[in-house]
Amino acid sequence: MAEALHRSGPLVLYVDDDRTNRIVFEQSLGEFNVRTAPDGKAALEAMAEHEVAVLVTDMRMPGMSGEELLRVVKERYPQTIRMVVTAYSDVDPILRAINEGLVARYIIKPWDRNELVQVLRWACEASTFARDSAALHRRLLETERLVTLGSIAGMLVHDLKQPLMSLIVNIESLREMSKDAPAIASAVERSELSPAMRKNLVAQVNDLGALANDLRASANHLNEMINGLRELGRPRDTALGGPSSSDPLPVVRHAIAVCQELALRGRASIDYDGPKALPHVRISATELTQVLINLVSNGAQAVAARGVPNGRVRIRARQDDADHTLELQIVDDGVGMAPEVLERAGTPFFTTRAEGTGLGLAQCQRLVGTAGGRFRIESTQGIGTTVTIILPTAA
Repeated sequence: MAEALHRSGPLVLYVDDDRTNRIVFEQSLGEFNVRTAPDGKAALEAMAEHEVAVLVTDMRMPGMSGEELLRVVKERYPQTIRMVVTAYSDVDPILRAINEGLVARYIIKPWDRNELVQVLRWACEASTFARDSAALHRRLLETERLVTLGSIAGMLVHDLKQPLMSLIVNIESLREMSKDAPAIASAVERSELSPAMRKNLVAQVNDLGALANDLRASANHLNEMINGLRELGRPRDTALGGPSSSDPLPVVRHAIAVCQELALRGRASIDYDGPKALPHVRISATELTQVLINLVSNGAQAVAARGVPNGRVRIRARQDDADHTLELQIVDDGVGMAPEVLERAGTPFFTTRAEGTGLGLAQCQRLVGTAGGRFRIESTQGIGTTVTIILPTAA
């Protein structure tokens, strides 16, 4: 049975198998109408008897886990605002819960009372909006989920930086080793190994330089993304300089190299169709890399899903001198999209893939729009998809 203090106002149900945690939660939040439950079964019994505005649950509980409880509540009581209390070590299930729309917020243990009060006030107000407007309720939750993902990203940035620095150092060592590739290949050719083994080793040695350069480009891209995350929320002086610009051709080549293995697994090819030199565009290399890798990998996955050999993903480039723009098109002959899917493509958290988050296209649209560009998707089911991005060229 759920425990209650019988106060008025929107009902907040807190679920935790630890009795001490339940007592502290109730006694610390006297301004709210709080009930507590020791497990998922008792929580569902309480929700069957009372209208619960906000559900706050622990994740790790015996019997029914917090994740299982959230799935049931989402199905039976979709207007209830769902939140979890967790520790940093629980990031994986929290990300799963956020991506699947099971929760709007997460609260870190040990929680701070002032922060928790603010969160519960927001949740109670959002619950009131849910009764008045389902569309407004959905928009509020989508916004809150984006904020939550941002806070998790900020939490992980520091932990990502150290292994990335180690990776960059080792890549630089590999690049230094690749300078001796001709001498190593020559020594292998003179060795007593079998002809087949000599040929294989020479090919691998000669690939070291290109491999090290690709790894370096990927590591630098990750480093810039992490630095960008660290800068989020910091005030910027926009007068210090104009917008970033970049040469798109190296970015195009890098995106093709990164996605090549994915395409090969789907029996497809990726190629570039355009001039050998392109004008610089008003977007940073890091952001353009994010856009192109997202779009090219989407195209490769669409081709693989169609299951027809010799599929293609093409990156087309066309400069418009009169309009001072560069048009990049990512064209695939994959499965394509039905009209109802195409209409929602780019909406945050909308995805047709079980492993997807629905944030890739939304991020591409945001980055292109922020750079002053335009973003367009055209698709026909069974034929393929064309994504067009038009970027202003740099002066």
